[in-house]
Amino acid sequence: MLKELFERRSIRRYTDRPIPEDVLTELLRAAMNAPSARNTQSWRFLVITDRNTLDDIPSLQPYTGMMKQAKAAVMVLGDRTAEAEEGYLYVNCAAAIENLLVEAVHQGLGACWCAIAPKPERIEGFSRYFRLDDTLLPVGIVALGWPAEERPRTDQYDPEKVSFWKG
Repeated sequence: MLKELFERRSIRRYTDRPIPEDVLTELLRAAMNAPSARNTQSWRFLVITDRNTLDDIPSLQPYTGMMKQAKAAVMVLGDRTAEAEEGYLYVNCAAAIENLLVEAVHQGLGACWCAIAPKPERIEGFSRYFRLDDTLLPVGIVALGWPAEERPRTDQYDPEKVSFWKG
């Protein structure tokens, strides 16, 4: 199994080291290689590196305090014009976020996924702050930085949550 799948942890403390643009590009490349319903690839990405903007994000979503240390964030948005059913926007964006998180581990970065949708007040707040077109649904935002903390690897496999269908 990929070690990155098991080493991925939510990292909320970061060093001051900047993230090179080529590393951010690799994260986005991984995200865009996620599967999507009917291959619509209905995700869109907004990369945020402006310090003032990162510092403002906790006012839009109360569980994003780590943005004040993050060196970048990637907001993942669903394009309503690319997907007829809004429910698929959520799963498509979630798959892209997971790929981005795994690639962050591979690159040596720390990352933390924070939900925006389905909370209407968060969707509205992010949409207003970032002046998003109505066709874009902000689904989640990922804080990024070089880790200033270590979180132990855990195996969350639970056989009690598994059933086998035998026909």
